[in-house]
Amino acid sequence: MAITSTTARAAALLVVGASRSAAQAPADTARADSARVLRPVEVRASIAPTAGAAVGSGVPARVTVLDGAALRAWEPRLLPDALGALPGVSLYDDLGSPWKVNLSTRGFSAGPTVGLPPGVSVFLDGVRQNEPSAQEVNFDLLPLQHVERVELLSGSASLLGPNSLGGAINLVTARGSGRPSGELELSGGSFGQASAEASWRGRSASGIDHLAGVAWERERGWRDATGARTYHGFANVGRGGATRGVTLQAFASGSRAETAGSLPESLFRASPRANFTAGDFEDLQAQQVALSGHAPVGAGRGALTLYARRSSAERFNVNQAPDPDVRSRTANLTLGGTADWRWAPPVAAGTLALRLGADANASRVRARILGESAGEAELTTDVRSPSLDLAGYALADWEVGRVTLSGGGRYDFVRVPFRNLLRTYDNTTNDYRALSPRLGAAVALARGASVHASVGRSFRAPAILELGCADPEAACPLPFALGDDPPLAPVRATTYEVGGQLARGAVVATASAYRTEVRDEIFFVASEGALLAGHFTNLDRTRRDGVELGVRGAAARGRLAWYGGYAWTRATFRTPAALFSIRGDDDFEGRPLAGDNDVEAGDRLPLVPDHQVKGGGSLRLAGGVSAGLDARYVGRRWLRGDEANVTAPLGGYAVADLRVGVERGAWEVAGIVTNALDRRDATFGTFNENRRTGELERFLTPLNGRGVRLVLRRRLGAAASDQS
Repeated sequence: MAITSTTARAAALLVVGASRSAAQAPADTARADSARVLRPVEVRASIAPTAGAAVGSGVPARVTVLDGAALRAWEPRLLPDALGALPGVSLYDDLGSPWKVNLSTRGFSAGPTVGLPPGVSVFLDGVRQNEPSAQEVNFDLLPLQHVERVELLSGSASLLGPNSLGGAINLVTARGSGRPSGELELSGGSFGQASAEASWRGRSASGIDHLAGVAWERERGWRDATGARTYHGFANVGRGGATRGVTLQAFASGSRAETAGSLPESLFRASPRANFTAGDFEDLQAQQVALSGHAPVGAGRGALTLYARRSSAERFNVNQAPDPDVRSRTANLTLGGTADWRWAPPVAAGTLALRLGADANASRVRARILGESAGEAELTTDVRSPSLDLAGYALADWEVGRVTLSGGGRYDFVRVPFRNLLRTYDNTTNDYRALSPRLGAAVALARGASVHASVGRSFRAPAILELGCADPEAACPLPFALGDDPPLAPVRATTYEVGGQLARGAVVATASAYRTEVRDEIFFVASEGALLAGHFTNLDRTRRDGVELGVRGAAARGRLAWYGGYAWTRATFRTPAALFSIRGDDDFEGRPLAGDNDVEAGDRLPLVPDHQVKGGGSLRLAGGVSAGLDARYVGRRWLRGDEANVTAPLGGYAVADLRVGVERGAWEVAGIVTNALDRRDATFGTFNENRRTGELERFLTPLNGRGVRLVLRRRLGAAASDQS
């Protein structure tokens, strides 16, 4: 299910142009794919540049929006599941659990894997969700059940801060409105899946809106010993309108998932459901409180968001004997805020919009790592880091006739101290400064056509984990024993993009082409002295090139909606590098998979598919019956550990999901089938020694098996009355 993803497939897409407000969009819109500047509307915490009280993105760029109707229809388990049908977005699972999926867009990744180079920033109502310890994103902690819109900004998100190299994702949560109403939902399905959700919302006569909800889910898992349990509690309370408003938000979530990791290929072929090193788990907790508001300030509008976020994680990794098992415990506390001011001064020609802002956050991180063997535990790492990020930004949009010119920039100061509690002399502080500018232009042509072009720079500072594991003379055992190591350079990426869109009747087509030049990208390089150890290092230059195409249409008076998409992505090394891989260990000399991993310019980065083709549709029939289909093809990918591209890549695969639903009054029943073809293809691959046989093998993670889920919903209060 991780890769087949119950995505938002509903095909009623909307291209939001400069000539119409997002507020004018049809209510049943499921997804928007835009390369234009959105006009000011009352949208909380949007990453679109002129659409709410949040840090802007600096468009023109490709912005794709999934609305709540699509999320509700397909019941995505995780945020990556909701985005997997979009052009240029791919998923892979190296931890061996559908609750631990990594997302890749334009060759940059975000996900729960500690040590994965973070290249995409994720926000909840404008509050960053990348954890300060390793910048990972725990998707299973996000309250997706209460999200009414997901925004994906593809490409360099210069004004959204660190980690936005390949784009940014923002989840906008729901608010209460109208008469009090609620909803109950129960579901059950394959592999012992069961869930329950309840929510209640409304708006009082005095204008105070409220929404509260809880959710719980558990599953045994398709693979052996891979059960999971999650819970979420969420609340939004506020009062506001177009000129002023305030919102208090709070949520708490937890997740425990047993993971299976990848399998030696010999076992993968014989029994893909097996768990090679049973006992791995991740136990996560998160709590967040945010207070946000906006009001007139001088001649413009000001907005302020203050937040506190706390998270903790315990991870246990069972290694092959005789290597010790590893237990890690991390705790993060972040206090932050964002201030934003917008002004549209009168000008002689056209429309000018100015935007100034600042944001800051301070994080306190504690990380401990223990090696466990024969019932004994040894504390190998005990680190604290009180990090700081201060930033200011400015943006201007000037619209003259059919042309909109945009320019802006963001300046970041990031301080990452390193305090080793086991060796007090082993302390240091790393400071990083970066200016991230962005320029662009959009032109509205005749008859529903438009084009855009932009260039922008973004950066990310090395994560605490990377800084503490950067010495080739002191390799870190997985999942990393940290020490005061040589400083790493920050990663810098410059993206050039051109694109356009064309609307003809009920058919809308979009296209984008881009190139991203990356300097000093950080990779984890395996150690020559230990099979399960290594260090992080900077590589001089890498590059991402790509094309993304999308089309949507509707027929039969809106009862039939369809969409399709294609993406070509080429992520390459641009300078030679000698990356050590276990394939080059002397013990495996002469074996079929053995060999050096000497990267040359033009070699492909691992796990980025070259081609992706996606399509599907939804059909509304008489009597409240509906049906949906999502299908996709994901092309070949090179394995991690073969950056030199000398062994065989993972082959492409095709998957399909199905949905059938029936609505009667206040009741709704839906059946969802994921991976309907029951494909067993590998979504992730690397190399390792099979200690049971002594052979060097490819280690692969399979697609989750075919799953069937039955969902029952009951609307309550005003929502039920409206359906009767």
